[in-house]
Amino acid sequence: MDVRHLRHFLAVAETLNYTRAAENLVMAASPLSRSIQQLELEIGGTLFARGTRKVELTPLGIALVPYAEKTLADLDALRREMTRRLQGHREFDVGLRSLPLELTNAFIADVVKAVEPEAVVRLHPLESYAQMERILNGRLAFGLVNRRVDDRRLEYWELLRETPAIALPDIPRFSELTEVTPHDLVGIRLLMQPGAGSFSPETQLFADAAAELVPVEAEIVGGLSAMISAGDSCCLTLANPSSPWHKYLSGDGVVIRPLAGVPAKASTYLTWRTDRDVEADLTPVIEAAREYFAEPWEF
Repeated sequence: MDVRHLRHFLAVAETLNYTRAAENLVMAASPLSRSIQQLELEIGGTLFARGTRKVELTPLGIALVPYAEKTLADLDALRREMTRRLQGHREFDVGLRSLPLELTNAFIADVVKAVEPEAVVRLHPLESYAQMERILNGRLAFGLVNRRVDDRRLEYWELLRETPAIALPDIPRFSELTEVTPHDLVGIRLLMQPGAGSFSPETQLFADAAAELVPVEAEIVGGLSAMISAGDSCCLTLANPSSPWHKYLSGDGVVIRPLAGVPAKASTYLTWRTDRDVEADLTPVIEAAREYFAEPWEF
């Protein structure tokens, strides 16, 4: 039985949507469908009931889920243990989004290295949903994410809270403000950074007030700040001066102000796969993180 077929099966079983599962697996829907069909032929029965509007697990598919999860977890554990024995040290692949350098350094030096001094930590810059998918398929041990999904296979611990803000043209209309209301954005474009997620209910009010939402898919260095300083655009960011997005957008022609009426902070979470929270695997690091970040850092 091909391990890839089991990974593909679990992706569809979790989403009950072939298109969304294919996106999570970074593959096309047609080869994913063929992979499921090959697994069904090998098992000898149908795993999914495919309707015109929805996909559902069959009783056989429901029965396969825990076995597939255990098989893949055991294979991941085997691979990690063999690597440790060959190399003589632990390895941790960690995903991260744009974060203050102090937080990343603290997690590596004061959490991971405090538990495993000889460990090798490899960082993988990825947006939050991509991190969680790689955690689930065993390619990452931890993620540092700013999104959460309702998935029983993932656990989270809050590390950081930052105040939402907005970068605006440095003109009297905006530079004289101490905080920004949705009304202040009337007539100005709101730039959407690469990888930006959906709006919270509070920030949705700001998006609705803007004259236009402008997705910026391919960013060049200095491009967003240049667009803002030109006078007709703004961009959501964070008030924390050590935030990479704050540093990136600040400078000549740009002012950054906090959002009015948005009490919720932007949170960053440490996340991991729940079945790896065992003493022989991630538990010592998880416990160290919970102790070190007993209270999340606030900015």
